[in-house]
Amino acid sequence: MARKFETYNGYRIVYNDTGARLLADDGRLANAETFDDLDAAKTWIDSHLDEQRGNRREPHIGTVEDYVAAIRNRGLNKNETAMIAAHARSEDYRMTAAELANAAGWKSANTANLRYGRVGKEVAEQLGLKIDESQDHAFARALGNFDPKTSQWELHPELVEALEQLEIA
Repeated sequence: MARKFETYNGYRIVYNDTGARLLADDGRLANAETFDDLDAAKTWIDSHLDEQRGNRREPHIGTVEDYVAAIRNRGLNKNETAMIAAHARSEDYRMTAAELANAAGWKSANTANLRYGRVGKEVAEQLGLKIDESQDHAFARALGNFDPKTSQWELHPELVEALEQLEIA
């Protein structure tokens, strides 16, 4: 049987009649285990996500392990990597959208806000983070908190540690 692919709760599963594996966006293995079949892989994903949810300090913030897995699975393009690495290296992990745009090589703070939100949405969906979509900057809150007094984003420390483990920061 030919290999088939399916995306499930943010994980990419490759499977055939001999078993199933979890893949990251770049094609590398996201988990070393080989599962008996597609259903066994999905069961592991559900169990793993349930366990991780119990370790979160807030429902909209992932754990270090969550963020490591999400970034490995999703991947970041060159500009996103530059933006988020600069953010993780910044003083107190705080930057304005204009500073994020500059770090990524974009001309507009609006582009940084759009990309920050897009990455946040994909991470939140993959990790099953609880995001209140009625709030301003809803999905970006999966990555950091916005301070309206300073117009700065403050990266979650869990994400900073994940970026350090991935040698991005």
